[in-house]
Amino acid sequence: MSKPLQSSRDREHQLWSDANRARNKGKHRAAIRLFRRLLVENPNNRDAALRLAPMLAVDGESFEAWQLYRRVALEHARDKQYIECLAVYREACRYVPGEFEAWRLCADLLVKLKRHDEAFETLLDGRTHFIHAPQRAQAIALLTRAREIEPWDGYLLLDLAQLYAAQDQTELALELLSTLACRVEGADLRRVRWLQFSLTWSARHLGLWLKSFFVTHEAPEEEDDVPTLSLIDPVEDGDLEPRDTPHLRSVSGESA
Repeated sequence: MSKPLQSSRDREHQLWSDANRARNKGKHRAAIRLFRRLLVENPNNRDAALRLAPMLAVDGESFEAWQLYRRVALEHARDKQYIECLAVYREACRYVPGEFEAWRLCADLLVKLKRHDEAFETLLDGRTHFIHAPQRAQAIALLTRAREIEPWDGYLLLDLAQLYAAQDQTELALELLSTLACRVEGADLRRVRWLQFSLTWSARHLGLWLKSFFVTHEAPEEEDDVPTLSLIDPVEDGDLEPRDTPHLRSVSGESA
């Protein structure tokens, strides 16, 4: 082994030891500085990146933390280490929950691994972190993806309809509510009918709302085609690359 290579490895080992010592002693900023120096010395050190990322997230550096998580996850994916990749995405969801791509990529990988129930729960969990008006597009995107897995989940359909309504996308909201009305009963049906009326202020929907107090379950209408999964092929590296966040027409106001 050449002396320069040995010297580089010695420096890396020393930085790793010093950074972990500082971390264990609660010297947060010193540990961050040392882990950053270590990554300058060796940008491919995944262990250092995964030690640094949560510390950055706690320190309010969410974007830098997500960049580290994403880089390590994609490296695992390229090596076909999908379980390790999934673990990284899950940790990213925990430490940087405001990163839309963390939830999307985690759910997409779960779908590809045929773990559809976990993917569905991940998407619903992710949606709860996008509750303000400027975040509605991300919330809608996550719920739309979840609907490809569970097309007729009542909670999902109602939440999605309310988001569409808040975005002034009334036709989409009414379409979902019409679908949902045939699948709920009692108080849930009354809630759906009231939301329909509040969007249209029509005599027809007022009548349907009043009717829901007496007829608590309605005959289902003919169903549209069920959405199908779009990502069920074997995992390929390109599928795990980040995509642009879908952008829907935004409106001002408070959370939906």
